[in-house]
Amino acid sequence: MNTAFKVGLFVLFISVIAGYLIITFSGKEFGVKTKEYVLYFNAVEGLSPGADVQVKGVKAGRVEKIEFEDNKVKVTIGIKSDIPIYQDAKAYVRTLGLMGDKYIYIDPGNPSSGMLSDKGVIKRTQVYATTEEAFASAQDVAKKVGELVDNLNEALGKGNLKEMIENIKILAKHTDQLVMENRESLKRSIDNITAITETLKNELPDLVQKIDRVAENLEAITGENREDIRQLIKNLKETSIALREKTPEVLDEISEAAKIIKGTVGENREDIKTAIDNLKDASEKLDNILVKIDEGKGTLGKLVNDDSLYDNANTGIKEFSKPFSVINKTKLDIILYGEKHTGNEDAKAGIAGRLAPGEKSYIYVGLLTNSNGSVSRQEDITTNNTTTRIVKRDYGILFDVQYAHRILKLWEKSLWVRGGLKDSTGDVGLDLYFADNLVVKADLYNFDRKYGFNEPDNPQLDVGVVYKMKSNPFFVSFGGSDLLNSDLIGVYVGAGFMFRDDDIKYLIGSVPKP
Repeated sequence: MNTAFKVGLFVLFISVIAGYLIITFSGKEFGVKTKEYVLYFNAVEGLSPGADVQVKGVKAGRVEKIEFEDNKVKVTIGIKSDIPIYQDAKAYVRTLGLMGDKYIYIDPGNPSSGMLSDKGVIKRTQVYATTEEAFASAQDVAKKVGELVDNLNEALGKGNLKEMIENIKILAKHTDQLVMENRESLKRSIDNITAITETLKNELPDLVQKIDRVAENLEAITGENREDIRQLIKNLKETSIALREKTPEVLDEISEAAKIIKGTVGENREDIKTAIDNLKDASEKLDNILVKIDEGKGTLGKLVNDDSLYDNANTGIKEFSKPFSVINKTKLDIILYGEKHTGNEDAKAGIAGRLAPGEKSYIYVGLLTNSNGSVSRQEDITTNNTTTRIVKRDYGILFDVQYAHRILKLWEKSLWVRGGLKDSTGDVGLDLYFADNLVVKADLYNFDRKYGFNEPDNPQLDVGVVYKMKSNPFFVSFGGSDLLNSDLIGVYVGAGFMFRDDDIKYLIGSVPKP
């Protein structure tokens, strides 16, 4: 099995994996139909096409399209057609973890409201707060805590709390005096209530009988008069019956309650006095505590009187939120590719990552294989006037590590300069972007090749074009290869898959959750 076949087999393996990832990223399964629904938001806070759509926490589709319409953000989503969505459904933009990845959560609604048709509008939408807004709210809370501390300091300074404690003391003293002075009056009142209930208990039955006789006489007098008079008399009789049945029981209960109150007051007079004394003692202790707080003693006193605690808490919240802002702004692209050069008969295949912490720079790191390898030893052996040349090559993993910086931007066009390692050798390069998916690249590398066996003197210069499809991760590349060496000059062609930051977030969100 020769080296070219191994490289071709590796490229085929990478392409199969990439094809599987394309199907995964598309969010659509073979033979599975979907329905589209439309959502409108004032803002979507970082939501991107390809993001998850979950129905009651279960992945059911993806975000197909995001666009502006009538000063609103119009979001088109696709959901499996066998999942019912009703007319009173609700849609939320939620955040997945601290990384800030966004997805759509759907509450499908109630079947009684009726099924929502394909391409229908889910009218009830909401966007949950982002991580930055949560930290901003924490800062507002810290500010309000500071204002509360200031108000408490001001209250202590003006003596309002001390005045309140003095009022509590006076109230407790007056309550004690009132109980002592009116103890006999309270006892007499209870005795009077008992006597009244006994009188009612004895005389009320006679009164009820008289009411019954009056009702009977009225009924005899009226005879067959108007219906409303008969109804009135009937109501009076029913009332007298109810009074006759319920009054003795009610009077007994009132009498029993009066006896209980009388006994309770007599038995607990000392307990009431003790409770009032405890109230006085508690108010004196509270007064002492407030004096210590005002003087800045103890933990609470330091909290009230030292403004530095609030400042430190506010500063800590701001510093803690900075790393999350950097993570949210960082973009990561993953690239799988293969290339074939005609002049030097080189074939390459590899994987690389491009990490962009901002708009003006990025770091490129990659691993690749090279079919030509590198010549490590050459030996000539002569036998019977015949010379045989033995060349040994190493076929190890090569590295790409480069730093790129944008030096010029004009409308959609931008010029970038790169430097670092390419194929494990020194490299400088220029990139001219005509659009986000169309770039002209130039690389000058392999500066030390002249020191190898049977290698040309000049470094390798490759100039070409890279074009990426807008609707999927596939890209193609082509151009001139080894342009500084006339014996090796040729062309190269390549292809691969470039997965953008939004695609990677969608892939991570598609992983089943335990």
